[in-house]
Amino acid sequence: MPDVRALAAAYGVRIEFADLGDWGTATVVAEYDPRGPLIRLNLRALRPDGDPVARRAIDHAIAHELYHHREAIGDIVRLRVHRARERAADAFAESVVS
Repeated sequence: MPDVRALAAAYGVRIEFADLGDWGTATVVAEYDPRGPLIRLNLRALRPDGDPVARRAIDHAIAHELYHHREAIGDIVRLRVHRARERAADAFAESVVS
């Protein structure tokens, strides 16, 4: 399994934990900011406490957002439909983290 943090570093993407605010009934786990480029992991949803289950969730979130970074830099074609992009990002994350 590749180290997603090393993969992010190789792409020049920083990773940080932040409080991403209240989204009502939705839970935002992470977000990609192409201006960084930066992946923000939501402290309300993920805790960097070293627990193996938490680590896998964090790795999955990083890999998911790296998919969006790869779209942004043209490494992969950006799908037109948002739902399809999210499914593809999840599939990429599963392939990297599992």
